[in-house]
Amino acid sequence: MPDSKDYFTTGEFAALFGVPKQTLFYYDEIDIFKPERVGENGYRYYSFTQLETFETLLMLRELSVPLKDIRRHMEHRSPQALIELMNKWKDDVDQKIRRLELARDYIDAKVRTTQEGIRAVIDEVIIEDLPPVRLITSTYTGNGDEASVAEAVSRHFRRYRDLGLAGSVAVGGIIPISDIREDSYSYSRFYSTLPANLTPDECINTETVDYGGRYLCIYGNRGYGGVLSMCHRLLTYIKENHLKTDDSLYEDLILDDLSVEGYYHYVVKLSVKLFQ
Repeated sequence: MPDSKDYFTTGEFAALFGVPKQTLFYYDEIDIFKPERVGENGYRYYSFTQLETFETLLMLRELSVPLKDIRRHMEHRSPQALIELMNKWKDDVDQKIRRLELARDYIDAKVRTTQEGIRAVIDEVIIEDLPPVRLITSTYTGNGDEASVAEAVSRHFRRYRDLGLAGSVAVGGIIPISDIREDSYSYSRFYSTLPANLTPDECINTETVDYGGRYLCIYGNRGYGGVLSMCHRLLTYIKENHLKTDDSLYEDLILDDLSVEGYYHYVVKLSVKLFQ
């Protein structure tokens, strides 16, 4: 019988990794990971040299590598086969890391936006200094009906995902001041914020605009139904105070279904860049 000081029992080996003994029994049964020795009494014994091997197998399982792929490798193992297996799943890890980073960035942005909505003073024109970001934009040429806008937002959302930016994304609208009328307004573009770590090469053939600086802002809590009156409130303020601004307003949804109940209670923000 092996010296117990040199070998781990099934229970001891499983406890090191926090897995049930049945996992080791099953991996032995399907020829993925076998004990180094089996005693005359049928007990399995594992050596310290198997620790890294089993840790690697568990890591592959955490990456959702199918057991059949692991078994195929173990049946035809070689140094080159191991390199190929590691490189194959390294690419998968890189993709998962990217998706998780995007998810983390979205969570951070959602928290900041929600906190902004909590602090917002409704229906009061204010000046804010906003950090610089880049926006990916999609041109909109449709009319102002809800169906056309919804379809345009969907197309913009698909473009964002086509860049590999999967995950939740906020979509805002650009409203030219020249297209604000007494009883209506229209969009010229829709936009979303690009991650700060996106490289220039990843933005090829992508329309982007810079956003950030000093902005004149107003918040409303009547959903999109209150946007028109907010537009006029901003324009009146600009005119009365003889301000020089950009030629478009930016419309952002600050509080939505995730934090308020009902479409008509959404908090919407309008902003327009100020010039000296």
